[in-house]
Amino acid sequence: MGSRAGKSGGAAQVRSYRNFIFDSRRRFIFAYVPKVACTNWKSVMRHLAGHADYLDNQKAHDKANGGLHYLDLSGPEAALLQDPSIPKFAFVRNPYTRTLSAYLNKVESFLSPAGVAEGGGYFGDVVRAIDGFRQDQLGDTHPRVDFEVFLLWLRSFGKVKDGFGHFRQDEHWQAQSVLLRHPDVRFDILGRFETLPKDAPRVLQAMGAQIAFPTQGEVKFRPTGADDRLASYLTPRCCRLVNKLFAEDFDAYGYQMKRPNSCGPDDGAE
Repeated sequence: MGSRAGKSGGAAQVRSYRNFIFDSRRRFIFAYVPKVACTNWKSVMRHLAGHADYLDNQKAHDKANGGLHYLDLSGPEAALLQDPSIPKFAFVRNPYTRTLSAYLNKVESFLSPAGVAEGGGYFGDVVRAIDGFRQDQLGDTHPRVDFEVFLLWLRSFGKVKDGFGHFRQDEHWQAQSVLLRHPDVRFDILGRFETLPKDAPRVLQAMGAQIAFPTQGEVKFRPTGADDRLASYLTPRCCRLVNKLFAEDFDAYGYQMKRPNSCGPDDGAE
């Protein structure tokens, strides 16, 4: 399906995301979106680039050593996005399940039973930043870093000056319309995560890829199960927050917003 026109351009966003991958031999661009089978698609791109270890999920995400050409859109390579002779492909996902998947994978999985961040590294620091926001801004009304706290933390971007704005802009929960530079970049095929079994073969054929789409088992990435777990996380308050945070994604990619009263139980006013 083609991309739809929206009301504002993601390219106006100050931060530059290196998520457009260029296959110079076949001359096409694939724009990955985190939490939308991006490990699988990066593996496909590494296969096309001739890497025998293309199913190595660590190398798939290693921009420096993974062997893929990520476009530098702050310079002359940005012109490639407007070249109609270069096909462009991407996949999008329902904002509810994409955001929940990001929370489950990059926040909740780092929490200990006591509700504090375990382990080091980048996402351990992210979770500690969210918990600091919770303590400073929300207090006893929110005793742990749950999905609602995560969404309130995202909503506080530009409002709370705590030095962690770069964490709030992480690509795993940045709006898809920003990552894909909507509406300035038009895609020849814009598939959906929800119809991946139907859409992936079309994109693979257009790429000239002579392999089947890699499974989760092959790339050794365990799914978060966000689709099946959504009902227990998406309270009416969380629903309202997702609707506000990702309004442009819903509009740009034709996903329907839920009415908050059609979501899970609400235990108080927002």
